[in-house]
Amino acid sequence: MVVTRTTHVTRKPTEVLLHGRKGDERMLIIRYTQEGFDLSDVRDMLSTSTLYMEHGLVQRITGKSVRTVQRLAKETKPIRLNQHQSTVAFQYAQTLEHATNVFGSQQLAEDWLKKPCKYLDGNVPLELIDNSLGFQVVEDYLTRIEHGVYQ
Repeated sequence: MVVTRTTHVTRKPTEVLLHGRKGDERMLIIRYTQEGFDLSDVRDMLSTSTLYMEHGLVQRITGKSVRTVQRLAKETKPIRLNQHQSTVAFQYAQTLEHATNVFGSQQLAEDWLKKPCKYLDGNVPLELIDNSLGFQVVEDYLTRIEHGVYQ
């Protein structure tokens, strides 16, 4: 009798979005967001997170209702997001990865992302990420935590 094991490999959110392309350099990421991500890749990225699925982030990213996104997803040709939508999707992916690295698990990262944060003037980190300045503030604070320099 032959027993085969399959190992479940969890891809990072940015890996799902970049679809196997290299994304270490910021200029490459800029180019990829300019090209626009496929809606299906964004939905796959969101599905890596219970928090992201529960909070309907597809609406925040696309600016469209869940129903419209579901209808678009049924199209036979791939639906490509515009540059702004793709940038916001990448910001959510990047922040989830960074928070997971800082807190040691995705569950702890998601718990932190959904609660008001004193350092962020009582704002919920998840609600800041779709704004470029809010994203930078959240990323900066995660870096401070990472280096033990937080208030």
